[in-house]
Amino acid sequence: MGTDYLAIDNIKKVISEDIKAERSSEEEGDITKASSLCKAIIGNLKIVSGMDQKYSSKYNDIIKIWEKKIVDMESGARRSSRRPAGDKSGPAKSAPPSGKGNNGLIGKMETEFRGRIEALISKSNVKWSEIGGLDQEKNAIMEAVFFAMATPDVDINIPKLRNILLFGPPGTGKTTIAKAISSNIEATFFNVTLSELLSRYVGDSERLVSALYDTARDMSPSVVFIDEIESLVRKRDDSNRNSTSVLQQFLGQLDGFSTGEDFVLTVAATNTPWELDQAIISRFEKKIYIGLPDEPTRKKILELNTKSKGYQVRVDLGKIAAKTGNFSGRDLYYLCSDAIRNMLRRANNDIIEKLDGSIQNGMKVNYRVWPLEEQDFQDAMSKTKPASDDAMLNQYSSWKSRFASN
Repeated sequence: MGTDYLAIDNIKKVISEDIKAERSSEEEGDITKASSLCKAIIGNLKIVSGMDQKYSSKYNDIIKIWEKKIVDMESGARRSSRRPAGDKSGPAKSAPPSGKGNNGLIGKMETEFRGRIEALISKSNVKWSEIGGLDQEKNAIMEAVFFAMATPDVDINIPKLRNILLFGPPGTGKTTIAKAISSNIEATFFNVTLSELLSRYVGDSERLVSALYDTARDMSPSVVFIDEIESLVRKRDDSNRNSTSVLQQFLGQLDGFSTGEDFVLTVAATNTPWELDQAIISRFEKKIYIGLPDEPTRKKILELNTKSKGYQVRVDLGKIAAKTGNFSGRDLYYLCSDAIRNMLRRANNDIIEKLDGSIQNGMKVNYRVWPLEEQDFQDAMSKTKPASDDAMLNQYSSWKSRFASN
């Protein structure tokens, strides 16, 4: 068995080198060589698929991506070699090279796609200490990222973590955790939303996914954060072939055949993990449940959004925390914001009545800030409802018991 896995690992290294060579050939415009390398990659993938029966379906999905790439390249080369009827200017010119430095249509598209991807880069300064609660979840992630980034003191190949799925109710801090991962390893952070990757033009979404990971590898170490991933890679449906091709492109990228030694960590978040395609679920080594805050954590969040911001509080925030059982961190933020507005309304009732006239006359208006009272929170709680209910939490619990790593 050990010999088989060693052979598979060696073939994967060959595949990785062929992928680099294929990309270089395509950038130079040598479509014939690029197509030949694609066929070599497919051949080796089929060998690996036969040797590793457990993941054969995974390799078959990747093979389909490369087969489609050959069709796209060869059909593009044929189109570029045709001359308009009546053209007597001599032999048809060869297809313009694709990739960097190309001023043709393909090159312009690639430049545009890369520009759109680079616009997704954002700066992250979030520290782990700034995230309240979730100690076990944070420790599991920090440990996994550490061993993926660090170098062992002996010559041994350590499996590297490349994909983490964060799932749970909305507003529990999944995006903040992804930013903390990026900040603490000083990585390039790509904050990807659904609208950035979906296109109404057939094939563009797949190219954007490819451009995303090409750019992430070029700027590694990188963290690619994909929010609401269920909207991009739902369970496969024959009625939406474009969605299926996007899914297959993601499967290939998450498998890491194109990564080489570059460190690219994909962190995906979802509020509805049960909507994900089974093949996508299997690609994530870590599936971590980010649940609602417990009572002590809720009290910390309430303090963070009131006392830590300079407000005086004349109410026991522990009692408020005890009454907010299904509230997420975001729900608690909204609750505090509403309570503050109630206080301001109470403290400045006479000023608000004269507000319109004061602003129209160009007068500078100051308003009063009083301590927060229990009634401010009670009124806020009558209007602020949690985004999660017991039925939804039971659904998370069921999915967690089947798939979660924590």
